[in-house]
Amino acid sequence: MGAVPDVKRKAMLVERPGAMRAIESILKPQSDYAFYDMIVGNHGTGKTTLIRHVGHQLDGILYVNISPNSVSEETFAEEFAKAFHWTPATHFWHGEAADDREILVKVFNEFHNQAKVFKKNKGRSPVLVLDNIDCLAQANPKLLNILQDMAKDAADDGLYITVFVTSEGGAPIQMLGRSARSRLGKVMEIGDMNHDEAIDFLCNKRAVSESVAQDIYSLVGGHVGLLVSAVNELDSGQDFAGVRELLLGDARRVLRKAGMEQGGQFREAGIQIANHIFKHGRISRSDLYRISGSKSQGDQLLSLNIFTNVPRSRWVFFDTKLMEITVRALVENPSDQMMIGTFPEIRK
Repeated sequence: MGAVPDVKRKAMLVERPGAMRAIESILKPQSDYAFYDMIVGNHGTGKTTLIRHVGHQLDGILYVNISPNSVSEETFAEEFAKAFHWTPATHFWHGEAADDREILVKVFNEFHNQAKVFKKNKGRSPVLVLDNIDCLAQANPKLLNILQDMAKDAADDGLYITVFVTSEGGAPIQMLGRSARSRLGKVMEIGDMNHDEAIDFLCNKRAVSESVAQDIYSLVGGHVGLLVSAVNELDSGQDFAGVRELLLGDARRVLRKAGMEQGGQFREAGIQIANHIFKHGRISRSDLYRISGSKSQGDQLLSLNIFTNVPRSRWVFFDTKLMEITVRALVENPSDQMMIGTFPEIRK
């Protein structure tokens, strides 16, 4: 089996003991476990960092990171083979097995052989971690279907356990809508840190003053990636007002790209959905689909980092505290000329 690469810079690691214990329980399943699992967390929650840190300390885990450059059957197969150190002859990739699907099948067959050997020697199934599968949901959903079907078959046969790692949105929605979900076991959500965890991280790990730490939390909540970005900007010489402008500007660009501003594709639907969340604290996915005009439109809107839906839950919320603040400003002042200075003061 291949090894899980550790975190390159320990400074990037935000230790969260509860989440790390839960990840370890997924990466070390019981010997008779017969399901595949899913770890879900939005971009910036630190899920990949935690998984790699925990997985690096365990054996019997094969880790494959799916990038935009490895979303075809052939390029994924190459990354997969590389992960478990299988190096077939060069002509395998470009001659002997020219069909992409055939290449994928042959690589999986070799992995099956290695998995059988591991299980015979260790008395337990190896674990295959497929990280960033949201890339497949966007670029090659058919390949994601194939991998899900293979994960189900492997669980049925007791050959290996697959753990899919993804952001909320397209990938979980696609996978939960298929019959292969019958073998889906645990779905772990890695969410934001709570208030105490975030303040402890800012004050004790990054030497931020208590007052500035409270200001940062009021702006971004416990989102790990945004907390780290805010501190990095402070360390570079920015004051909090400057950091606030930078982060709100980034969020506003997400809205613009998603078509939430004047004349955008999701302008009307997005504002209706936002107003519902402001009033009720959440919105059901069925109501989001209704307002969006169709399920496909609603799923597209859920993939744009404005709203988020946890797998196996019917409720939709704002993606981050920062996005909630940004959308509120857009709703309260819908003019396209709105500048950063018109954002409402952060409610503490």
